Amino acid sequence: MTGREPRPALDAREPLRLHENENPYGCSLLVQESLSIYDAFSRTPGPLPRSLMLSLSRYAGRPPERLYLANSPEELLERVLSVLVPPGGEVVAYAPYGRLLRHVSSVSGIPVRPVERGGDLRARAEGVLEATGGAPGVVYVGSPNDPTGDATPPLELVTLLHGGYTVVADESYVEFTSRSLGMLGSEFPSFVSLRGFGPWAGLWGIPVSYAVTSPDLVRELESRWPQTLVSAASRVAADASLEDSALLLNRVRHLRLERARLFRRLRKLNFVEPIPSHGPFVSCAVTRGTAEGVCELLEAEGILVHNCVEDGWPGHVRISVGTAEQTDELFRAMCRIAVAV
Repeated sequence: MTGREPRPALDAREPLRLHENENPYGCSLLVQESLSIYDAFSRTPGPLPRSLMLSLSRYAGRPPERLYLANSPEELLERVLSVLVPPGGEVVAYAPYGRLLRHVSSVSGIPVRPVERGGDLRARAEGVLEATGGAPGVVYVGSPNDPTGDATPPLELVTLLHGGYTVVADESYVEFTSRSLGMLGSEFPSFVSLRGFGPWAGLWGIPVSYAVTSPDLVRELESRWPQTLVSAASRVAADASLEDSALLLNRVRHLRLERARLFRRLRKLNFVEPIPSHGPFVSCAVTRGTAEGVCELLEAEGILVHNCVEDGWPGHVRISVGTAEQTDELFRAMCRIAVAV
């Protein structure tokens, strides 16, 4: 006995991360190359390059004056709500909703009033009216929503917009669905779409987000938080991702196909019930055992999934879409834990 601590096993590996909706393919190699040769990180960032704004304009299908860039999704949402919600006001949101809104609410002090997500369009609209007492305010929706995976029908938002409400739509996962709400911004200046590069371009580690909205709101945001605050790394990464968008969107198409395959695999299990999803994940109702128990058993197998109790949706787990190999690894593990659930 030498008394020394044992060395870690050489074959030790990190857990399979299926809990954060990360892109399993990573970012574009062009991003890494562009960051490696950028030689101005020591300088204070100036105005956003016109080339970046034009590239984003082409990608988003909106003129540059309707685009506002920020770093993280949290930063962007906090700024938008700070402008739109009057002092003492609140945000109405369909529940359950993810940690983005919960975090911004906690740091900004803007309360969130939840309304039921279920029911038909009329029932949901009546829920908003009841929550606001008929006085138009700010409504937050996720489309696709995290963690439920559903996409909000445009007609539902048109009803609210015609009623004088301001709608803030988190479309962070819009690349993973064919039901974009972006066209509403052309007709309704009170519609705001929030998007980002994290999910589709694999840039969660270098956050860059943007709002598609009215020129008036862009000017108001710019007057308070100039876009010169966007970091140099975020600018470089966003520009390179847009240049390589064809490759990145082809990866998204692969993930959408793998999402369908993951759904079919999960349907074969007798302790979870998968829910159709428009996002880069599939959420499941746990029909035998508990969501916490499923998460713990999978973690023991080296696989991390998300317990939706954190989102106010107990009894559900959310599983990020990975590669085909990762889906197979997950399914084998879930078959093994089925006897213990």
